[in-house]
Amino acid sequence: MAPFSIKQAGIHQQLTATILKYFPAVEMTDIRFELVGGLSSKSWRIRGPGIEWLARRQSPTERKMGVDRQREFALLRQMSAIGLAPRPLLWRDGWLIVEWVPGRIATSDEFLMMLANGEVARMLSQLHRQPRSGHPLDLKVLFAQHWQLMDPRRRSPALLRAHHYFQRAALPTPLALAPLHLDVHAENLLITPQETMLIDWEYASDGDIAFELAFIVRASQMESMAQTHFLQSYQRHRRGFSVSRLQQQMMQWFPWVDYLVLMWFEIRWQQTKNPEFLAEIPALYQRLQLGHRL
Repeated sequence: MAPFSIKQAGIHQQLTATILKYFPAVEMTDIRFELVGGLSSKSWRIRGPGIEWLARRQSPTERKMGVDRQREFALLRQMSAIGLAPRPLLWRDGWLIVEWVPGRIATSDEFLMMLANGEVARMLSQLHRQPRSGHPLDLKVLFAQHWQLMDPRRRSPALLRAHHYFQRAALPTPLALAPLHLDVHAENLLITPQETMLIDWEYASDGDIAFELAFIVRASQMESMAQTHFLQSYQRHRRGFSVSRLQQQMMQWFPWVDYLVLMWFEIRWQQTKNPEFLAEIPALYQRLQLGHRL
């Protein structure tokens, strides 16, 4: 048996033991496990008579990347109550188990359409109106952990200067603190017959609403007019802030978003050696005025 298969079998055993312990009525004979995954973590789809769940394991490496399954469980419980997220069933023994919601993932074109027609802005404004979860985002701790996880050979003098800058600089004063998803893109939008909801809440935490807006604008590569339209749509649902104020605050967060994304790509390169992650880095260096890599 290959090493990966041995590891996979061990995970099956751990997950089976957790299900038997906390769901003793489940008949394991007909249960099937299917490995599924996103960009940064793997999950297990669990299927059987009357059962369709998703299980996500907590790992030390993921925790250093900012993933906390206990925090994810708390956010899922809060957001499933208003229809924004799937319902969590269990957080025990290092496993998060969530209901599997039938539906399909949005395409890139559908996501762009939902940005344009205000649907993403509406969902975000609903999220940002909820009470804080009690799990604040600590960017500087996250940056320090990312620095330790990246390939030491890629720690250039320019990147070291950037690391020191973001460790010492004062964070922008928050415009409004609220729960944030922090990973809104097409593959995390689930379209069901009843509604559209957000999935993969593993990075979700409390922070400035403008930080999330900046994240989406950067990830979607919005031009100036598209940014204004997006913020206008958001402001219609999230009263209390003018579009210009939202834009000013968002711009203050752009460098922090760029550095966070750059370090995420560095870590994913270190973990996978997939050249696709390196391909995204030069543009981030340019935005941060770090020059070009060797």
